[in-house]
Amino acid sequence: MKILILTASPFFGGPERQMIELAKTLRIRHPDIECCLGSFPEKGNSREFLEKAAAEGFETLELIHDFPHLFKSSRELKRQSLARKIDIIIPNGHKPRCIALMVKRSLRIPVVTVSRGWTDEDFRIRFYNRMDRLFHRCCDHVIAVSEGQAKKVIRFGTPNNRVTIIQNAIRTERFGATPNPADRKTLETMFPEKTTFLLGAAGRFSPEKGYNLLIDAMKTIREKKFSAGLIIFGEGFLRESYQKQIAELGLQNFVRLPGFTNELDKFLPHFDLFLQSSYTEGLPNVLLESMAAQTPVVATAVGGTPEVVEDGVAGLLVSSGNAESIADAVCRLLTFPEKLSEMGRAGKLRVEQYFTFERQADAYYELLNRFCHKSIEI
Repeated sequence: MKILILTASPFFGGPERQMIELAKTLRIRHPDIECCLGSFPEKGNSREFLEKAAAEGFETLELIHDFPHLFKSSRELKRQSLARKIDIIIPNGHKPRCIALMVKRSLRIPVVTVSRGWTDEDFRIRFYNRMDRLFHRCCDHVIAVSEGQAKKVIRFGTPNNRVTIIQNAIRTERFGATPNPADRKTLETMFPEKTTFLLGAAGRFSPEKGYNLLIDAMKTIREKKFSAGLIIFGEGFLRESYQKQIAELGLQNFVRLPGFTNELDKFLPHFDLFLQSSYTEGLPNVLLESMAAQTPVVATAVGGTPEVVEDGVAGLLVSSGNAESIADAVCRLLTFPEKLSEMGRAGKLRVEQYFTFERQADAYYELLNRFCHKSIEI
């Protein structure tokens, strides 16, 4: 069986890491599956993903044509799939799904897509999401990364019997080494004055992430006399809005926006708490990473987050859209800092038990075997 894992990679992040690690684990546990990883040009931004895949010994495919040249892209994908003898296409994202569906009938091979979640940051994205929900219904099968995402996919018209839940996974070995105290010092020096507790968050600056709520929550946390500082790693079109909010609340010394980092792994173990304030999620990789780094979390109970975080065990779950509930949860945990280490250990144990690539790869293998030799009706 030869599968093409196709994405549109504007940068190397959590989904791209998921794809490569899945391919690596399939190669070890199920060597009868051969993986090819492909992407669109994305103005050269996909190169890092493809180079990392090639460095792991995988065949890669960089399509030449990109949006809006859909027909050229589809012809190219058909030609490359035939030449490489692809048995199944696994698209990740609305553009790969669209192109894969354009060639599905002529290639007579299954399209088994991965549904990670939808965002609603602007009109253009909302339009793409509406189209994407139609694409889901046209695929032979949908892999949802969480129960929450599966419910959304079914609600938008994909039959229940064509949806399988296979959760995201993580390599806890990434956080096996003893954390370097110098990395905590790097975080501490981001603040003009010393803070006792370091709070962290990371992701794109778009509305569904709710970082404005974290900033509002920090106002309450500081008013309650907790010596805490918040660092939000990321970039996006809301940066200016967040900076204005920080200034208006007088939090310039306590909330920092250092930008995007590709070194989050080394910083995560040094946060006393990791915060997620999202309005919607698929299954957040960054929470798996935080728990693997033994960092307790405060997170909104949306999407697949409750499947990751056991409330009161590895952290606390709160309702979405409520800055006060976030602030209250943070203050409750910081009041008893001696419990944070216990919560961190519980979080790591949970991801080691339930969110491994071995479990993920076996689930993929079982599902894909149902489609390997299945003919597609015209």
